[in-house]
Amino acid sequence: MVARLSLSAYLGFKLARAGTPPSEQAAPAPVPVDRIKIAAVQWLAEPVKNPNEWTERVEALFRAAAAAHCHLVVFPEYLPMSLLGLIMPETAGAHTLTDATVAEVLKGTARPLYTFWVRWMAAFARKYGLVTVAGSGLVLERGRLYNQTVWLDAQGRMAGRQSKMHPLPDERRWGVVPATGPLSNPMQPWGLAGVVCNDATYFESFRMLAHKGARVIAVPIADPESRYTVGKARRGCFSAVQDVPMVGVVSAATGRLFGMRLTGKAGIYLPEELTPDSSGVLAESLQPVGEGLVTGVVSLAQLSAFRERHQASHPVPPDDFMDALYHNEEAQQC
Repeated sequence: MVARLSLSAYLGFKLARAGTPPSEQAAPAPVPVDRIKIAAVQWLAEPVKNPNEWTERVEALFRAAAAAHCHLVVFPEYLPMSLLGLIMPETAGAHTLTDATVAEVLKGTARPLYTFWVRWMAAFARKYGLVTVAGSGLVLERGRLYNQTVWLDAQGRMAGRQSKMHPLPDERRWGVVPATGPLSNPMQPWGLAGVVCNDATYFESFRMLAHKGARVIAVPIADPESRYTVGKARRGCFSAVQDVPMVGVVSAATGRLFGMRLTGKAGIYLPEELTPDSSGVLAESLQPVGEGLVTGVVSLAQLSAFRERHQASHPVPPDDFMDALYHNEEAQQC
């Protein structure tokens, strides 16, 4: 416990070198209810040695989204993890340490990283007037470690959060636990909600959110696949929005991070019938590793009309049944 507190204090001291987040606020703008322009971020998740390098790169992506007249920007999973480079050598590899050591490091750094990440993302959302899915980061609640995504309104206020329901095997070994409780309510008027990475490969996630009124699902990912393949990539968000008509927005962390190679493409996905070439891909990164963003314009009115027709011929179980798959205590004990 003492070592964990010392680690937290040391990282907090290093993060303080970034200074104070900007206080500027974009002029109020009307929120569109139909046609929205979305930016999906692809991020090079490599360790940084200075917190200002991280804040400057993140702000550059906000600036690019604002310059493209976007209304929503979505960042990737584990966005703040690059900041661990402030206290760990670049050559440090997660798989060269014991699981217990990795878990201790993650628990010891979770609070200062989470606070720094949310504080700066809220400031940038406010400065550029963008609704923001801030990616995901680790949060320590009642001694338990969760991988949590958060979304912010255009004034930088917290509008929702959702922890990962299906941590990967490595995450489980390193102390990350599955989310408990019902899914968060979508943010209106767009019906914006989020699930983290692997959660998109479970059809129940999107179906439960659809019952809650979701229409736009953000999926921050950090996929530890050394070789990107289209087949594996299409199992998640792309397939889910064909099953339940929605707008799916994938933001991807890529590159090398503490011995792990991450690949993935940022993309915006729709039911195949709603894309000009019937591919289901509205926009997607050209390469599986890199940094930048892709953008696309979607019509929520067109989506809603298509969804009504789709639901008439493809009924899904009621919300209470779907929710029980995850949150019925008797079912969990079986």
